[in-house]
Amino acid sequence: MVILDRIKKMKRLLIEATTPKSLLLQLLQGSSLLDTLKRMVDKDSDIILLYVDIANFHQVVQTSGSSIARQIINILHNALKDKTALFVNCCGDILVEHLWGDDFLVLCQQNVPVSYEQLNKVSTALRLTLEEILKVELIKLTGINLKLHLGFTVINGCSKLTPEQALYNALKEAQRVAKGSWNQQTVHMLGEFNNLLEKKDFQIVYQPIVSLQTGTILGWEALTRGPKDSAFMFPTVIFNFAEEVGLLFPLEKVCRELAIKNFGQAYGNQKLFLNIHPYIVNDPQFVKGETKKLLDDSVLTASNLVFEITERQSINDFGRFNKTLAHYRGQGYQVAVDDAGAGFSSLQTIAEIRPEYIKIDASLVRDIPTNRVKQALLETFVTFAEKIGCSIIAEGIETEEELTTLCSIGVHYGQGYFLAHPSFPKPDISPPALKKIISLASRPPAGVWQKAFPIGEISTPAVQIPVNTPVKNLKEIFDTNDPLSGFVVTDFGLPVGLIMRHHLDRYLGTQYGVALYFERPVSLIMDKRPLMVDLSLPIEQVSQLAMNRDKLKLYDNVVVTRENALLGVVSVQTLLDTMTKIRIEVAKGTNPLTGLPGNLSIEKEINSRIREKNDFDCIYLDLDNFKSYNDRYGFENGDRLLLMAARLLSSVVYKYGNLTDFVGHIGGDDFVVLTKKDSSEWICQKYISYFDRLVKGLYTPKDKQEGGFYGQDRQGQKMWFPLVSVSLAIVNCSGISSSDELAKNAAQLKNFAKSKNGSIYVRNQRKIFYNRI
Repeated sequence: MVILDRIKKMKRLLIEATTPKSLLLQLLQGSSLLDTLKRMVDKDSDIILLYVDIANFHQVVQTSGSSIARQIINILHNALKDKTALFVNCCGDILVEHLWGDDFLVLCQQNVPVSYEQLNKVSTALRLTLEEILKVELIKLTGINLKLHLGFTVINGCSKLTPEQALYNALKEAQRVAKGSWNQQTVHMLGEFNNLLEKKDFQIVYQPIVSLQTGTILGWEALTRGPKDSAFMFPTVIFNFAEEVGLLFPLEKVCRELAIKNFGQAYGNQKLFLNIHPYIVNDPQFVKGETKKLLDDSVLTASNLVFEITERQSINDFGRFNKTLAHYRGQGYQVAVDDAGAGFSSLQTIAEIRPEYIKIDASLVRDIPTNRVKQALLETFVTFAEKIGCSIIAEGIETEEELTTLCSIGVHYGQGYFLAHPSFPKPDISPPALKKIISLASRPPAGVWQKAFPIGEISTPAVQIPVNTPVKNLKEIFDTNDPLSGFVVTDFGLPVGLIMRHHLDRYLGTQYGVALYFERPVSLIMDKRPLMVDLSLPIEQVSQLAMNRDKLKLYDNVVVTRENALLGVVSVQTLLDTMTKIRIEVAKGTNPLTGLPGNLSIEKEINSRIREKNDFDCIYLDLDNFKSYNDRYGFENGDRLLLMAARLLSSVVYKYGNLTDFVGHIGGDDFVVLTKKDSSEWICQKYISYFDRLVKGLYTPKDKQEGGFYGQDRQGQKMWFPLVSVSLAIVNCSGISSSDELAKNAAQLKNFAKSKNGSIYVRNQRKIFYNRI
């Protein structure tokens, strides 16, 4: 009998040990989870429990292996730690526990009770966000997407159950919710989402896309935000939920409508970048001209719009897709491909679509100042883009160092928090970013000295008028003060706008202009975004900014400020006169077109190095067929080619040469570089490689495709002229006694180089390098 009782007891213990509850508690023995739960229970407040696992995770293990599986688990673990607090209102710390396999448990203390409906919404929003994070990473690792199960429940802080019992019961309930009520969660949120669509209750913010050469704004990307304190506050939740419930097309239609309606004024040909899903081409309403109807009621035209393809799913039918895009391109719209480099936008997509813009994903921009692989990849993208005639836009620029690196690489445009945060109304580029871009664009090449002449030195006192001044009063002042060209409009002493005489005449000169504006305040017609600069900004930079303005504003005054307060104005005439005087002085030692040191500076530098007996190389550079290009395309385009050649030379020497290297412009299409012996051939090779690629962009498509054109030679005879190439002669200066001797040797070797076809460099008549690219 005793033996039988012992057997029954052992059987009972064995059964209990193999039940899920006992197994769970045994697995958790020694973990911090139970201790944390006990501390939470002692506070007598409710505790939210979330259960998360990955659907069909066993297939990932089987197909991709345990190493990839562990990486996915780590990604999900970190994402739960980072994102849970954004959606679940917790009091105190959030505990994320990896139970086993792909199962996770999250505990969160609550001060205020949360309804089941609220938990439904926030858990669905959290799931969609986690899936988006997994999608981004999994595209890189496996090329597949995964879905999550996410369930929830609440542990009553006043429950009489032990922490172990409460945890077991709550976990089982959360698992049931996760595995069986995906559609139920969606239905709970669908009503709120439909209400947002019906009321168009979304906020559109705009982020500028900025030229990294000039600092001017190419356009703005329209970004969607949901109502604050809503499950749909974040864009990933909005668009992923819409795609899941089949409402992506109506959502994008509402977003396009709001983005166009709220855009405001577009100066010149500034762009509005609109995100569209590739599947949108299947929407009949999209093809039938919905966007055109929106434009008819706005200040924008088709040439202002860029459709940004957000390829989060593969494009299966490129033929149909391109047919739709061709329809829109024929009306003047342009196309950008988003997320290049993130795994979403494949090279096939770029090759098939041939976009006007390629947007580089922020993951390639992050840490680029110290990552040589990313730098090389971006350089390749830039070269590739210039070959197919499109532009690169780098996304996610968050630091000055990233901006500096991207500018040095030659990336065309940039976007990111360092340039400006998304906001409404459309923001301008931040002053620190603008100042940095301009300083990089105007950075003198090695060996060049330039005086920073501040704009404040030539400013004159501004005539001010209050912002509420009636237009009729302004007209009267202009009529009685003929010399006045414009007024700075102020509000409590701060400059808020500019009104020029010719703009006032343009407004009042229309058929109903007087009736519309005469009794209205000047704020209605003033330029709310005049060119405003700090008094310390160099005049050369201000001149560049002024000349890059919209044509209608080209002759407007420049407003000069001191710590944001009005200091004065500078007229365009004064600006140009001063620049002319500066250039006359600078030209004595500097080439007026390229800003490179001229003949006097070159001769001085060469003689100095010879006296110091430095063993250096002189590279003599000459452009081939430049005159024929000038004759065909005109002097303005000829100057553009020379500027490109000069800036490229400075850039190559800066990147591949030495700190002591010197770059000079002899005149016309002749340049010179003084560098160390071990750098000269490397500089020549790199320069030829880049030049032959970039020069093609300065020709018409026909001439570029045919590799040249027919023109007249110096005797008036018709002949074939190939594309402009470059000849470089390397002369070692060891043993040379004067700059005249060096010039003679370099000229002889240069003539030998020019006798050969195509871009080459020569060190002597036996060592010749041809560009094979």
